[in-house]
Amino acid sequence: LNIPFALCIGPQRAGTTWIYRYLASRGDVCLPEDVKEIFYFDRNFDRGEDFYLDHFQPTEDHKIAMEVTATSFDHPEAPKRVFDMFGKDIRLVCPLRHPVVRAYSLYLHYLRYGIATGTLQEAVKQVPQILTSCHYEEHLKRWYEFFDPQNISFIYQEELEINQFEFVRHLCNGFSIPFVEPEEDVQGKYNITTYSKFGPMARIAQHIADWLREHRLYFVINFAKDIGLKRVIFGKERPDANKKNIPLDDKIWLFEQVGGEVEKFEKLIGEVVPHWHEIEKNKNNETNSF
Repeated sequence: LNIPFALCIGPQRAGTTWIYRYLASRGDVCLPEDVKEIFYFDRNFDRGEDFYLDHFQPTEDHKIAMEVTATSFDHPEAPKRVFDMFGKDIRLVCPLRHPVVRAYSLYLHYLRYGIATGTLQEAVKQVPQILTSCHYEEHLKRWYEFFDPQNISFIYQEELEINQFEFVRHLCNGFSIPFVEPEEDVQGKYNITTYSKFGPMARIAQHIADWLREHRLYFVINFAKDIGLKRVIFGKERPDANKKNIPLDDKIWLFEQVGGEVEKFEKLIGEVVPHWHEIEKNKNNETNSF
């Protein structure tokens, strides 16, 4: 590519869809054509660099190219693969979310796609990544093996919920691009979860979508979205997890499993995340279930 390249490497359910929507609205950022994520640094790496770079077609209006990849953060080989491809000076922005809230949100997300079933604890046995991807310190240490901490900027889903303009300022600073206010149609929803009534159909649909992506038949997926087929299969949108609507038993269990990750992460980066400590204060409050 003949323009600078950057990556948004934060994990799923930490505002990555909102970030993608904002970047796509700017007009000066080159994103992958016809698809949000390429899944190159985890599942499609054997297809080679040309496969990846061919997704980017910068024009004279583009000042930077980037991908919002939500599956590279906790993949053990991703940091080295990014380093080998782009070198140590690539700008990396890592959106994160309180590990307890994010874990529950990821659980709901996997229910939606039929990847997991049953209660939270049953789903974790089926897909341990619901918890392991919240081990932020462990995964970031791998990134720090290849990239200077100064090259990785952290932004937080909780700030997106409270002050989208400040969130965008931090996002733009991380990528070293000019601040541009989010357009009105970008503001608002983030991390919406849908609930599928058809688990087996959802699983089949997900496998079909994966096959279509593998063969770069993105137009079929986009057409299905345009005609509303995705909504039929995966259900109507409902609010995502936050500290107020995680069932109390699940919240207590999640704090036992990943609550300690907050302190580990803060010690690693040498900073406190105030938004997360507000959640900590309320962790024993009674909550409403979905």
